[in-house]
Amino acid sequence: MESEVDVVVPTFRRPEALEACLKSLADQTIAPASIEVVDDSETDYGPGISRNIGWRRGSARIVAFLDDDCIADACWIEEVQKAFAQNDIGGMEGGITTTSESGEVVEFNPPSRIRWDRFKTANLAIRRDILVEIGGFDERYFLHREDTDLAWRVIDAGHKMAWAPRCVVHHPEPIGIHGAVYGAFPRSEQLLYHCNPRKYVESAAAKISFKSVKNGKLWKLQKALRTTQTPSDVEPLSRVQSWSLWFKAWALAVYWLVRRNTLGEPRNQPNSI
Repeated sequence: MESEVDVVVPTFRRPEALEACLKSLADQTIAPASIEVVDDSETDYGPGISRNIGWRRGSARIVAFLDDDCIADACWIEEVQKAFAQNDIGGMEGGITTTSESGEVVEFNPPSRIRWDRFKTANLAIRRDILVEIGGFDERYFLHREDTDLAWRVIDAGHKMAWAPRCVVHHPEPIGIHGAVYGAFPRSEQLLYHCNPRKYVESAAAKISFKSVKNGKLWKLQKALRTTQTPSDVEPLSRVQSWSLWFKAWALAVYWLVRRNTLGEPRNQPNSI
């Protein structure tokens, strides 16, 4: 089977992780049409710009995005290609596994109740013609949310984003052990809100928890979204926008809580293929 998939891997000062990533791509059951590695170690433009550089270098019908610290399953390219061949979709997100602190391999996928607050470029593929249509990644994002924004714009352009659980990559290092804080946050959240305020309600609801209320992080976020960030090219939320957003977000969070305690979580991921 001839490959229809270009792979784009942005990298930033992780040569050992990149080597393992590229080895997993060399061991595929179907070789990718091309592997576009974009090294951002010196320029530090951010992964959004790097991914735009990468996908524009190739020519295959499908562009698959992979992070440099991830290892693709041996059938990853084959499963990506099948997903597009067998379904009328504009893009797909695949499953991610990671290693727990106890050393076990565990899934790191969004809860099945989540429809919009998802889509990670650790394992994401989009048709090339759609990337051209929507202009690729919004380069105003630096290190956070550019992937969710891209997927939302694919959907808003009238194309389906599917969940493809057989397309799996592994993140060897336990996710979140370093307690990373994105430098672009909360400016990136403001950008994502303006991309689609209706979809962002779910993103806001996902941040509501007993812990975030108790430790004050939720209130700090609400205030930050109404404050001009640096750089100052993104409009902060107005008082009315903020009130409307959080009223709807709290309503959705309460609905999730009641449903979970009565019916349980939905069994299937949305748009699963």
